[in-house]
Amino acid sequence: MKLSLVFPSWTFVFGAMGKVARGASTFPPLNLAYLAAIAEKDGHTVQLIDGEAEQLTISEIVERIKDFSPDLVGLTSTTPMFHIAVEYARAIKKTTGVTTIAGGPHVTFFREKVFHDCFDYFAIGQVESTFGYFLNTLEKGGDVLNIPGLLIRKDGRNIFTGENSQVVTLDEIPFPARHLFKTDLYHVGTLRGRKKYTSIMTSRGCPFKCVFCSTSIYGNRVRRRSTGNVISEIKHIIYDMGIDHFYFLDDTLTLDRRYILDLCDEVEKEGLKFTWEGGTRANLIDEELIARMAACGLIRISFGLESADTEVRGIIKKEVPLESYVAANELTNKYGIETINSVMLGLPGDTYGSIEKTISFVRNSRAIKHATFGIAMPYPGSEMYEMALKGEHGLKLETQDFSKYQRYNSAVMTVNGISPDELLRLQKKGLMRIYLVPWRIVPVLKRFGIKSLVKPFLIALLEFFKRPHKKKQCSS
Repeated sequence: MKLSLVFPSWTFVFGAMGKVARGASTFPPLNLAYLAAIAEKDGHTVQLIDGEAEQLTISEIVERIKDFSPDLVGLTSTTPMFHIAVEYARAIKKTTGVTTIAGGPHVTFFREKVFHDCFDYFAIGQVESTFGYFLNTLEKGGDVLNIPGLLIRKDGRNIFTGENSQVVTLDEIPFPARHLFKTDLYHVGTLRGRKKYTSIMTSRGCPFKCVFCSTSIYGNRVRRRSTGNVISEIKHIIYDMGIDHFYFLDDTLTLDRRYILDLCDEVEKEGLKFTWEGGTRANLIDEELIARMAACGLIRISFGLESADTEVRGIIKKEVPLESYVAANELTNKYGIETINSVMLGLPGDTYGSIEKTISFVRNSRAIKHATFGIAMPYPGSEMYEMALKGEHGLKLETQDFSKYQRYNSAVMTVNGISPDELLRLQKKGLMRIYLVPWRIVPVLKRFGIKSLVKPFLIALLEFFKRPHKKKQCSS
């Protein structure tokens, strides 16, 4: 059986800002690479098209699919990308008539509500346990109704085959089929220069319940790969693919302290040389752990700061002491680790006062060298989405046009009378107050790549600050 897997191009919708985003990093769609590996293991022939990395148009992707002549086309997308995936699927179906399947968190949450006629199947939840069986059944002309986790369009009806409770151990899943990517296209900007890289994961699931996080299809139970399995994949990537920088996709990288220390032990034992990055909670690191991680190549880490207001942090269930962020940044600075602190404006319970508190906290914390200022997005599947629908904690959902759910480029909620336009103004204010100081702006420009990205960065900056907004009505 021949299978085409497609990741649509999406940053083009942001114009110059999209060019800056691509210059900062281009992420390989690891989920598709896992499915490709499962398919190849069962003897199927796979074409993997990353439209975003290659900046392909719909017509270019359709032509590639026509030339390959697959039996099935699979697409993946997030919530803000889903309308693009639909556009792609319609063009593919119209031109080729090939069977189509889509998956991803948006599909898993909405199911029948977004089941367009350009799709024949939706894959719901985790699919690694059943994907091979699904392909083999299709190839043999068998009955896919017996396979759980599928939404099927048949004879004008939508049929759900039931929840998929089958979960494979992570060591059973073959390594992602990275050989199907054009690996030279994937890079990330760091303070140590632009690096060719790939993503990797050691665990799935998260035990925490932050209200802004979409309900993970991986659940609240954390499953881990064995350290030996991870080391084998790292060695394969370094020695066979020539890549020596990794982004660890784990929801909370240092959740299991002992596991990370054991992984570092194995890295040192094998004599592996690479650089890496990932995200965790500020209260889940300590000096011994950071020292070991730095010695084993850690160069960047991300913390979710979100808000500096105690009441807001309680509402969003961010159970990390605020003082942990200053201490964590001081520690990472000590070991020369670039640190990103993620902030969100427009969270449940936010007011002008709480947003000012957050901006002032970041501005006055010299230990915090870098912070991102996004707009809170009520992604479907998150508790915040339900809060917005119900109007809780001052939230009012202004639109369900999910193409606008871009947290760095738009706002879709009013919170305690602060409109979407006003939130965008406060975002500008926060960025200006934080970064218009030499000791912060210079590292950011260095990260983006001064020589190659100054022009698009300046164009994007101009676009960003020209965005229309309404004047603030009050300052309470």
